[in-house]
Amino acid sequence: MTKLDQLADLGQAIWLDYVRRSFITDRDGQPGGQLADLVDQGLRGVTSNPSIFEKAIAGSNDYDGELRRLGDQARSSDGDLDPEEIYETLAVKDIQTAADVLRPVYDATDGADGYVSLEVSPDLAYDTEGTIAEARRLFASVDRPNVMIKVPATAQGVPAIRTLIGEGINVNVTLMFSLDQYDQVAEAYISGLETLDGDGGDIAGVASVASFFVSRVDVKVDRMLEEVDSPGAEALKGTIGIANAKMAYQRFKSAFSGERWEQLAEKGARLQRVLWASTSTKDPTYSDTLYPDNLIGPDTVNTLPPATLNAFRDHGTVALTLETQLTTAQAQLDKLSQLGIDLDQVTDDLLEEGVDKFAKPFSDLMESIEEKVEQLTAGWRRMETRLIEGAYEEAVAGALDEMARDEILDRIWKHDPTVWASQSPAEEITNRLGWLHIASAMKENVPRLQALADDVRGTGYTDALLLGMGGSSRAAEVFRQIFGVRDGYLDLSVLDSTDPDAVLAQLERLDLANALFIVASKSGTTTETLSFFKFFYRQAVELLGKEEAGAHFVAVTDPGSNLAELARQRGFRDVFLNDPNIGGRYSALSFFGLVPAALIGVDVERLLDSALTMTSACESCVVSGNNLGARLGVVLGELAKVGRDKATFLISSEMASFGAWVEQLIAESLGKSGTGILPVVDEPFGSPQVYGDDRIFVHLRMEGDDRHDVQLGRLVEAGHPLVRLNLRDLYDVGEQMFLWEMAIAVAGYRMDIHPFNQPNVEAAKVQARRMVEGYREEGELPAGESSPVTAEALHQFLGGTPCQGSPSPHSDRPYIALQAYVQPTARTSAALLALREQLRDRYGLATTVGYGPSFLHSIGQLYKGDAGEGMFIQFTADAERDADIPDQAALLTSSDTETESPRSGITFGVLERAQALGDREAMEEAGRRVIRFHLGDDVIDGLDRLYEEEA
Repeated sequence: MTKLDQLADLGQAIWLDYVRRSFITDRDGQPGGQLADLVDQGLRGVTSNPSIFEKAIAGSNDYDGELRRLGDQARSSDGDLDPEEIYETLAVKDIQTAADVLRPVYDATDGADGYVSLEVSPDLAYDTEGTIAEARRLFASVDRPNVMIKVPATAQGVPAIRTLIGEGINVNVTLMFSLDQYDQVAEAYISGLETLDGDGGDIAGVASVASFFVSRVDVKVDRMLEEVDSPGAEALKGTIGIANAKMAYQRFKSAFSGERWEQLAEKGARLQRVLWASTSTKDPTYSDTLYPDNLIGPDTVNTLPPATLNAFRDHGTVALTLETQLTTAQAQLDKLSQLGIDLDQVTDDLLEEGVDKFAKPFSDLMESIEEKVEQLTAGWRRMETRLIEGAYEEAVAGALDEMARDEILDRIWKHDPTVWASQSPAEEITNRLGWLHIASAMKENVPRLQALADDVRGTGYTDALLLGMGGSSRAAEVFRQIFGVRDGYLDLSVLDSTDPDAVLAQLERLDLANALFIVASKSGTTTETLSFFKFFYRQAVELLGKEEAGAHFVAVTDPGSNLAELARQRGFRDVFLNDPNIGGRYSALSFFGLVPAALIGVDVERLLDSALTMTSACESCVVSGNNLGARLGVVLGELAKVGRDKATFLISSEMASFGAWVEQLIAESLGKSGTGILPVVDEPFGSPQVYGDDRIFVHLRMEGDDRHDVQLGRLVEAGHPLVRLNLRDLYDVGEQMFLWEMAIAVAGYRMDIHPFNQPNVEAAKVQARRMVEGYREEGELPAGESSPVTAEALHQFLGGTPCQGSPSPHSDRPYIALQAYVQPTARTSAALLALREQLRDRYGLATTVGYGPSFLHSIGQLYKGDAGEGMFIQFTADAERDADIPDQAALLTSSDTETESPRSGITFGVLERAQALGDREAMEEAGRRVIRFHLGDDVIDGLDRLYEEEA
């Protein structure tokens, strides 16, 4: 017996908040698919959602055939394209199909379950007569006994509910938040039944549910509780939604008892069951089964989104909980009132916001229909692949068939750890899959993010500096480069270099009185991040005083981390606790990426909608060959296995910074266990003869950008595989982030790699710590071996002087990595780029460039974890200046005062040199080939000498 069957035995039916064509049909387009599978496992109903429908239309090919046909019909008749008419045609067909799949449930339960819900237009939420008319029309159009029409519980919706029930139309009453609303809806249902009975209708043939929203209450109340200065406020967080629901259930029991109801029940009237809606967890620190676990009781329905359904089936608890701890629930509501929070006002606001939240997806849906028809007419596609016919195409097709046979996508979405390397601990994988659902969860946090941005802008802050490494900073930098800074928002920079000149340059650039520091670290213990924090916090205390300094800092970290506690101690302006089930490189669409995005004025909701559109194209119900994430991942994985393991990116200039983010994602996820895919980003485009047969090209092409089309055509003619991803606007970066996250997870499966750990990253950290401890004891660091800055030394290291255009043999597949432990500047980057291009052209090898120690948190995993193909050229230099890192004790003890001197154990210069030395030792211990050039006090001159001598 499944958990869903067990719940049914307790009187609760589980419905699913999810309908789309590929989910409700099988591969032949007949009713069934994954919906039928879930029905077999105890699912008892579904509800439709315009947001899901919109994402399926925009992001997948579910409806392409019908959209093309309907668009052609409109053009052939010289009529205007009516998106609402097209929507209704598609939606009615979906509802009919789902109703047919669920009809056996309807019959087996004598009409108690097996329902599908379809909503009236949100534009009619405040129009009683319009709602009635549309509900009648939709009910007749679907023409199934097991359909419910969704009507919002607005003041205008309640009389419509009464009328529709009185006409025998099944109604799913939605957007209920308050007990007062519940009373009105129950009365409308009972009155409607009395009308139907008085008119001679069959009251046993009509059904209704009252959808009471839960988690949205907590989202809003929790934010208000954070502003309350009371020891009891924190304890109420995450409790009010459930307490409110429990009280609503008591109202349900009261409404459906007594003589009035019993008279209707004797004639066959059905209870209007309470349906728990909005039962996914929006706060990542809460259990993902918090609401389903605590709302189980007789005569109820719980409608769950797919992620919550999967979570409950995996680890939810089946037990009667709805009527437990009622005294506690009432006490929680009373305490909320005592703290000055008016729950009635909260629920009134939620109703108004809820109507808007339903209206926007519906409006977006109309736009998506028009846009998709235009795309289909023009032949536009999100992804194109040009592979060599024969082996590559056959390998990809065979892998996609294998994925379908083994239900890999379904298992990924269910967090099944056995998809990946079998030798890896299951928990190490299952607790890293939060990225699959984070975009949806973050939608509920958009108001909080905007509130932070408005707060600091209103305070007069003009700049923000993110202190973080690797996955904690990559997305922020990408967003800043792609979107710029919206007028009136904060100008954001990222500090991910321990070079003292880089640190001091940021200090000199900022007006600390008007600056906000974002301290970002998943673990809360990242050495570089904490060093940055200690330095800038000390500066803020000295300038602003200890009482004010904390307000200039916000933290993004995991729950329970040292950084979270530090932020509490130091009075940070805000602390954003991220979903702990997300690794750093997969965190772009979580607080790590979205806090800085909000501060620079990015439309975060639009960005998340973009990601959710791609999510729709990658869900398990989408056939593997049409699933963009699956196809891209299989192409990368299969071609890597046959030697095409240098993924070379060409990206339209507007999106160029995306390369730095995808570099970390690929390298750190796949570069291990003696294999990997080398991401090659920002390498200048060359002629076909400079590329070896280890390359696969990836072209992210903004609409209208044809600069590389001819050259890429020549590469394809020369036998190089190509993946082209077509982009329409800057917000497509959200789509790309989710696409690549899914693709790399799939590639890891094909390559038998655990894509969510980084087993070799710690090696350089260990060596660096050893160097620092040695410095503390002896007062100096080892000098370290350095080669003369000459072409002869470089040639000898690279193994000779092959002629231009004669790549190394395929069996070796080496690459060249330039690692610069120097201050990142535009001039230095240009000099490194020139040297990189020269080496690529001369040796015919793939090249990478990274600044240390930043690259250690990105591509550094691959350098130590792959097959040892790299040749690593390390650059160090003498910094012009240095800066102390305040000791932990001086900074963080409760006894410190504003007048204390900033004691220091080491400087940033020492830390940077220790990291360079430690990284080299770790590389050599891993059997890598490394050479170091110390450039002295003039980095540009040293690099130019290498370049000139090479030339």
